[in-house]
Amino acid sequence: MMTLKERRFILDICRTKDGVDTWEIQENQIICTHHRLSPEFFFSLPDPHQYYQLLDGLESAYEVTPETIRTIYGTEEGFRVQAGRDVALKIEEQTQYQARLFNVDIRPEQMLCARTEMIPGGWTDVDRFSPDHDLDLAIVEISCSENPHRESHPGRITITEGTRTQGLDGPERTLLEDFFTVIQDRDPDLILFSDYDTWSGILDTKAKELGLFNSLSRTGRFHTVSARSYYSYGRMEHRLGAKIPEGRIIIDSRQSFMHREGSIQGIFLAARLSGLSPNLASRLTPGTLISTYEVYEALKRGYAVPFRKSDAEACRDITSMRLDYRGGYMLQPRPGVYADVTQIDFTSFYPSIIVKENLSPETLGNKETPGFLPLVLKPILTLRHETKARKKTDPSYAGMDGVLKWMLVTCFGYTGYKNARFGRIEVHEEITRTATRLLKECITLTQLHQGEVLHAIIDCLFIQGGPIETIKQKIEEHTGILTECEQYDWVAFLHQADGSGSFTSYFGRLKTGDVKIKGLSSNRRNVPPYVAQMQKELIEELATCTDFSQFHEVKENFEDIYSDYTSNLKNVDMQELIITRRIGREQYKKRCIAQAVLDRYRACGVDLKPGMDAAYLVRDEKKLLVDPSWEMQGFDTHYYKRLLEKAYDEVAGVAYGNALY
Repeated sequence: MMTLKERRFILDICRTKDGVDTWEIQENQIICTHHRLSPEFFFSLPDPHQYYQLLDGLESAYEVTPETIRTIYGTEEGFRVQAGRDVALKIEEQTQYQARLFNVDIRPEQMLCARTEMIPGGWTDVDRFSPDHDLDLAIVEISCSENPHRESHPGRITITEGTRTQGLDGPERTLLEDFFTVIQDRDPDLILFSDYDTWSGILDTKAKELGLFNSLSRTGRFHTVSARSYYSYGRMEHRLGAKIPEGRIIIDSRQSFMHREGSIQGIFLAARLSGLSPNLASRLTPGTLISTYEVYEALKRGYAVPFRKSDAEACRDITSMRLDYRGGYMLQPRPGVYADVTQIDFTSFYPSIIVKENLSPETLGNKETPGFLPLVLKPILTLRHETKARKKTDPSYAGMDGVLKWMLVTCFGYTGYKNARFGRIEVHEEITRTATRLLKECITLTQLHQGEVLHAIIDCLFIQGGPIETIKQKIEEHTGILTECEQYDWVAFLHQADGSGSFTSYFGRLKTGDVKIKGLSSNRRNVPPYVAQMQKELIEELATCTDFSQFHEVKENFEDIYSDYTSNLKNVDMQELIITRRIGREQYKKRCIAQAVLDRYRACGVDLKPGMDAAYLVRDEKKLLVDPSWEMQGFDTHYYKRLLEKAYDEVAGVAYGNALY
């Protein structure tokens, strides 16, 4: 049994030139330990005798040993080379890409953790899949009064530790000297720093120019994460560049998606699962996290990780492709308002199918042998069920549940991603085919119990009538997948432009009295707060009715809300009219609001990259005049009245313009 002195919390783990440093908290002291680690990779050749000159040359310069390489498909004979990525690329080039390479670009942190069973972001004596790793850390929060995209001087720096708040200001040198001194004196383990990823480069440059020790890193050294724009699930995203410290965790509390969805607890859980520092885990997308987790699990289980994909998709004829390429199943609703409806949601539907059906690239022809993907997804699926149950009584588990939810959501998409290490398009198709079959069978099962399915989409059903508890139980027994229920007094399905029912836009009053809104203006990021608030008030007014037959009783109040918002528009605080939208391109071909925003930002010295957000006010729609959020001169009332009208019509069109059921 581990003694108290041996019990350690691994705060940070980062690569060095010749290995990895771990920063551990033991008996309230921070200890840095260096671990030497030499780079290595594996490769195999179709006919080694054909490449004897290459092998002779390698053996004369590096340590090369014969190796049986274990992959998820089986074993193959090859070689282990004690060298780095540059040598691997030369082997590829000289064999005209006939060599199969493995473990070429594995992060050394992951390799060390896989070999030693270290747990970054957790305690050494607690299982990494446990949600009970207590975070007893010294935490401070930092914010700067200026915007880093427009100013290089931070302005006033506010440092908060518990109930104690300290403000710093003054000339640049004095301010930064004081700031770095405070950080060094307080020596926090974790810093929540708003806009850190943008400020980090500015502060590090200033520290070097002024000859100051940048104490944001415990060593004064930083690792650089490059900025990049990329497509993800059909839309442009942008990852900011950042200076990552050593020995201290700094999270960009405004920009980090993982912090927004998972809080500190979720980020440290992601670190434990992926074998990476919380610094990196906080800056990765859910898709990259699930991919990194799969790589880490492969290393722990002794599988070699392929460098280039060679099994993205098998050769198939066009007929089978036409039959196989199917998306998720959807049953379109009729627009209108429906009473006494129950929404049944499957918990992690697609990941559950992967585990239950044993779906993995190597099991497509033989499902009897346990597959890699089901084996590695099962522990986090089990953990998700645990955190989902615990958060109902303890909100501290909500962050971990949020991270697990997003990782499991994206694991399905990665099975069809052409560059996924352990993905294959046929697995992706088999998952959707199984999901469609199960959903159709659940619809039939519901009908057999006198229930009517009003709407079905991917992993949930909207059911009216029938003994709902019995239906829920039968669905879980049939599918083997857990479900959750939400019961509505009434729910309204919106219509599309052609008059048919929308698949994703609805709102309703739950039997708890709460309101649920999906796919409406008030949910969208590019809708001004003033417009979103009006629509929420309209829906809340309808939600005072437990039965939609009472809608006529609140119609006057409903119309008054819309009228008040329209007539008060000219007096509204312009901050409430700011539109936030994601920029999708470097340049737009046609003159439009988006291009006007790009031009205006660049005129102010702010270079927007695809995937970045822009906050602005429309001053004149016809002339395409916009103002950035920090320099607002006025707004186009006709433009914003049209947004109010659109938000009003979304709700009123269903409440008063369609049939009621």
